[in-house]
Amino acid sequence: TCGQLAIAPLRDRISGPAHVFGVSGYSGAGMTPSRKNDPAELKDNLIPYALSGHIHEREMSHHLGCSIRFSPHVAPFFRGLMTTVHMSFTDQLDAKEIRAIYAEYYEDESLVEMCRDSPEPVAIAGFPGARIGGISVAEDGRSFAVVSALDNLLKGAAVQALQNLSLALGLPEDRFPG
Repeated sequence: TCGQLAIAPLRDRISGPAHVFGVSGYSGAGMTPSRKNDPAELKDNLIPYALSGHIHEREMSHHLGCSIRFSPHVAPFFRGLMTTVHMSFTDQLDAKEIRAIYAEYYEDESLVEMCRDSPEPVAIAGFPGARIGGISVAEDGRSFAVVSALDNLLKGAAVQALQNLSLALGLPEDRFPG
């Protein structure tokens, strides 16, 4: 979700694969004990895993209709997910144009917030949506980076399930039944 939200507004302008560097808190590393969810192993560490053929790489590519390269990592914080996405364009764009495209794309999405700076997991804990920002454009205007973050214990699967339930019941997607 985090990577898809960062890519979706510009997917039709991408030239080549989008590169997604993802960092998850260890709550997203599964329940089976391993190095990826052991706080002692993660202390002062960053662990890469499943660097090719990851299920989320295929999922993002399928849903976005473009090629994705995904590099997942797990870090020593408990909750949260952050992606830094690098994309190249077919034409030139500047930061102002890119911000406008994102603002328009997410204008009516109450659970996606745009911010000027890069969002960080610590600042999004407890927020049921995602934040996108930190847009940085290369000098030639043909490539850029964007950062997205979400609380994987909320906007991950839980809030998306509630969004879908709300929509199925004809309610606004940010009004959760119950």
